[in-house]
Amino acid sequence: MRLRLIYPKFRKFLEGHEALRQVVKDHLVGDYTMPPSLALPIIAALTPPEIEVNLTDDNVGQRIDYDEEIDLVVISCFTPQAQRAYEIADEFALRGTPTILGGIHPTGMPAEAAQHADAVCVGEVEPVWHEILDDLRRGTLKRFYHATEPLPMAQMPVPRRDIFSRDLYKWDAHLVITTRGCPVRCEGCPIPNKEGTLIRLRPVECIIEDIKSMPYREFYFTDDTVMIPGKKSMKFILGIMERTAELDVSIFLPSTMMMARDPSFYDKLRKGGATSMYTVFGYDSVSRHLFSHDCTRAQWQECIDLVRMIEDAGIHFFASYGVGFDDQDPSIFDKILKFSDEAGIDLAEFFIHTPFPGTPFGDIASRQNRILHRNYHLWNTGNVVFRPKNFTPEKLLEGFFYLWKGFYKDKAPKQTLRSFEINESQGGSDQAA
Repeated sequence: MRLRLIYPKFRKFLEGHEALRQVVKDHLVGDYTMPPSLALPIIAALTPPEIEVNLTDDNVGQRIDYDEEIDLVVISCFTPQAQRAYEIADEFALRGTPTILGGIHPTGMPAEAAQHADAVCVGEVEPVWHEILDDLRRGTLKRFYHATEPLPMAQMPVPRRDIFSRDLYKWDAHLVITTRGCPVRCEGCPIPNKEGTLIRLRPVECIIEDIKSMPYREFYFTDDTVMIPGKKSMKFILGIMERTAELDVSIFLPSTMMMARDPSFYDKLRKGGATSMYTVFGYDSVSRHLFSHDCTRAQWQECIDLVRMIEDAGIHFFASYGVGFDDQDPSIFDKILKFSDEAGIDLAEFFIHTPFPGTPFGDIASRQNRILHRNYHLWNTGNVVFRPKNFTPEKLLEGFFYLWKGFYKDKAPKQTLRSFEINESQGGSDQAA
């Protein structure tokens, strides 16, 4: 048997905004060339060795051979890739080649995805992949595959990163999974819908084995749940850091402003190799209150102090600010710039709130008939695809431009950034097919 894994092309969130790309061209944000998310290398690792597995990455211009003699086309996608994924699947369907779709978007829109593929994997792929292969051998692929139990994290395989051609990517780092699931249910996050609301911790020994198997010594934890405050989460991340302190590594940690206010915690993270903290503003309760009209000067200062605490530990603070939320109004733009200036933040990106399928906000916007279109090419957080509550679509987009230009005006590039300090927007969470 032969499988063809395909990662569809998607627009980066500044594509189509050439003036903004010029503003940030020296700052390592908004544009990047990196390998696909972990879904496809995990599938490759789960596949028995007698089955041939090959990867095509549509983002780097690899040609898709629609006439290739293969047994199954496996396409993993998140929302900005969905339209292209459907185009690819439809072309293979014309030739009678079986296809299966999976990932964040098909999990959120399974009926839609099923219009373009022979089968759809809803949720995590690991528990059902061998069933899919068995059905393929018998010629009895089901319409939908949905795991009845979540994956025990001790069974998470080390992804087969060798399916990537390293010469194609401007990326000297890898992604590492540490957890699955999240109980917080942030309005723009698809993780609870896809992975459940119980946080499952990957055994530290398995994480270290994964890290040691990588050709690079720089890596990105894919799950911001690893930084949620609480005894269990903090013990877990510090347990990882105790082990990575023994290795020559540089770690990029994702988080929100819901972080511990303890300097010694960040000192321990730095000793473990943490060099950058990618922090998303807009979804969590702390950052939403920060930019609300009810925020006091003391609360504002607490957040500034947190940024400086992280920087003082030697961990670079990279901010990602969301705009267009229902509890925001046009004052948000100047508040963000003011906070960035007072906190001394020197690297940031800005994204437009988007009603992704499988998220609470996606459900709300759909029920309220606020979605403007489903041209998924534009659902990349760089465009307005819904009717905001307190902005016109035009004013929200103007504010998005205003933030990029205002933040980077006369700002010199930071020369010490690691190569992996580049964001993939929603794609960073796309861990399994």
